[in-house]
Amino acid sequence: MSKHFRVPGRLSIKLEESGIPVSTVLERAGLPPTLLDQPRILVTTEELFALWRGIGQVSRDPAVGLSLGTETKPEHFDPVVLAALSTGSFGEAMRQVARYKQLSCPEELVIETDGDEWSIQFRWLRANGVEPAVLTDLCFAWVLDIARHGSGTRLTPIRLEFVRPRAHEKPFERHFG
Repeated sequence: MSKHFRVPGRLSIKLEESGIPVSTVLERAGLPPTLLDQPRILVTTEELFALWRGIGQVSRDPAVGLSLGTETKPEHFDPVVLAALSTGSFGEAMRQVARYKQLSCPEELVIETDGDEWSIQFRWLRANGVEPAVLTDLCFAWVLDIARHGSGTRLTPIRLEFVRPRAHEKPFERHFG
């Protein structure tokens, strides 16, 4: 297991496309101004959380994590998504993602099944605090994006349970169905 997370190189582009100034995010997060300019961006859990807290603070969109966790162009998929989409089922795809995370970063994807119902939880192994809401939103949108691309349908979860208090429900209801 690595001690670091890899931040996708396209993040700064997606932020700018969403009207979120990267320099303001990095300043708010207390991170170096050139962090997202590097060819390979590696951050600690603390830095990752600071980055996503900064995005949440700077964005005017309370559901920004949903849009950042959804990719419409297959040519922009990360290698782990391509590997997941190359599997035969959603279960295999999630096991592939879980294995990737186990090998590449201090995060665990906990998958439980009960009949036809799946439970997926993201566990941050080196976290000293609660993950930023924007990051949680991104993670669940990302899993749903994999399921929708893999099935070629607009799947909707049976339910989505957040530990945090409910706020801004409408964008989430629209996104997750």
